Amino acid sequence: MEKSDQPPESKDEKISVLNSIFENLITDASDLVKDLYWSVKTYIFFGLITILFGVQEIVYNIDVIQERFYIPLIIGGILMFSGAVQILNYVRLRSKYSRLFKVQSELKNA
Repeated sequence: MEKSDQPPESKDEKISVLNSIFENLITDASDLVKDLYWSVKTYIFFGLITILFGVQEIVYNIDVIQERFYIPLIIGGILMFSGAVQILNYVRLRSKYSRLFKVQSELKNA
């Protein structure tokens, strides 16, 4: 049976099913945006924590570094670099989804 040969009741049933799916999608979309918002926020939090761990690694082992053992300096540098990458990723994602976050905020306030 071709699509154009289907009885009208069948088309109405499909439209009804699609409407219920879209209603559920709209409800879940709000939760999805909230989860995305907090996931993006975790990038800056863990980026700052990682940078602090890198600084702490270097400061705590300053005596070892002065004796020309540079492993703590390398580890601290890697930690600070990875923290900076996480913060840059936060900035990138925040700007990418800013319109979505703005719409969610407006809907929340309305």
